[in-house]
Amino acid sequence: MRAFGPYLTRIGVLLLLGTPLAAAANASSQIEHASVFAVGGVGYAGTMSEGEKSLRAVLKQSDAAARLESLLPHASFAGELYILLGLRLRDRAAYKRVMARYAKQDGTVETMRGCTVGRESFRDLVRQIDHGAFDAPIRQPAW
Repeated sequence: MRAFGPYLTRIGVLLLLGTPLAAAANASSQIEHASVFAVGGVGYAGTMSEGEKSLRAVLKQSDAAARLESLLPHASFAGELYILLGLRLRDRAAYKRVMARYAKQDGTVETMRGCTVGRESFRDLVRQIDHGAFDAPIRQPAW
């Protein structure tokens, strides 16, 4: 049995990497480092963006709000938008707690709406999140 010990450990690690926990960790990293904010169908085929897929994966976790809030200090501008959207949908108290800090932040974010790639005001996008502009696409089942 001793000869199999290292192999069993490797197999255990490989199995762990395939768990929902590992998928949520990967999704969290995708959100934190997102370079584009895109919700709803994008591109010629109207596919779901990687950022939206990642947000949906995190929102399925029981600790979604805490996980999202923990990403904020190191998130990109696009990541902050995904996080704010997720908090708004999952935990209004947490959302309100962090919203004041981000509502005044300025800068531009690369966005994709349908087939159009552009840059939009971070502040305007936060305002749209606050008014629920992105709620419906996230609440719809993934296709």
